[in-house]
Amino acid sequence: MILLQLIALCIVLIYVFFHTKGQAGAARFLSKASVVSMACWITEETCIRFYGFYSYNPSWSLFLGHVPVLIILIWPVLIHSSWDLASQLSWQRPKLIPLAAGALVLTDALLIEPVAVNADLWAWSEPGIFHVPPIGILGWGVFAFFCTLFFEKGPPSSPSKRRNGLTLVVPVIGTHVLLLGIWWGALRWINMDVPSVPMAGVAWVLSMVLTHTILRQGTGRHLKKKTLLLRIPASLFFLVLLVSNAGGAEILVVYVLASVPPYITIMVQQYRH
Repeated sequence: MILLQLIALCIVLIYVFFHTKGQAGAARFLSKASVVSMACWITEETCIRFYGFYSYNPSWSLFLGHVPVLIILIWPVLIHSSWDLASQLSWQRPKLIPLAAGALVLTDALLIEPVAVNADLWAWSEPGIFHVPPIGILGWGVFAFFCTLFFEKGPPSSPSKRRNGLTLVVPVIGTHVLLLGIWWGALRWINMDVPSVPMAGVAWVLSMVLTHTILRQGTGRHLKKKTLLLRIPASLFFLVLLVSNAGGAEILVVYVLASVPPYITIMVQQYRH
């Protein structure tokens, strides 16, 4: 567990270093990251205390309340990486960037959550997709959407302190309101385990559809190489984590590998471009 945390910390530092290297706005980026970290901690801490749907493995080294400090450091990198990618994908429709960033983080959660739960990094008390309830996956996307909407893409005329205040308040309240509405309005009444084999099949069908769309639209040509490369260390980390804990969870490996064809297709397009 110590080695795992050290590797995760190195991935965070690598992202921060290469993203801020030679950038004039390095201090501004770090300031934003600290605000997102605080918003992340408040949101997770209140969700754990209020609902008790999940808990972290106590073997994590350092906690702030119920949340490992490393998780608090990871969230800004996850959100910023997705926002950066969403900005390039939605450059013709900037108003859709927060929604696209939330969708990308939600997609990451569909892969990360089952792998992390299988590796016993945290556990959920409700059933769902590979022991992860859909409401937990949606929480990732909702939080990222609000952070991007009221922070990364805040009105240029708004004072910096005001934007920071919105980032601390809006994602916390917005996440709680939307998750409660989704839970009591829908998911609470269909709360059940999702069969693993059909879920893996659905993942591969969606993967092929997405790959076809990427090929047709030439998505990779609109993306920066740096943005794609900075996502590789985290992807490799979870792939190794998956394989090292794959005993008896082969179908989970099949499910996660469905994410590979779209990414490889984008990388090939970007390289040719």
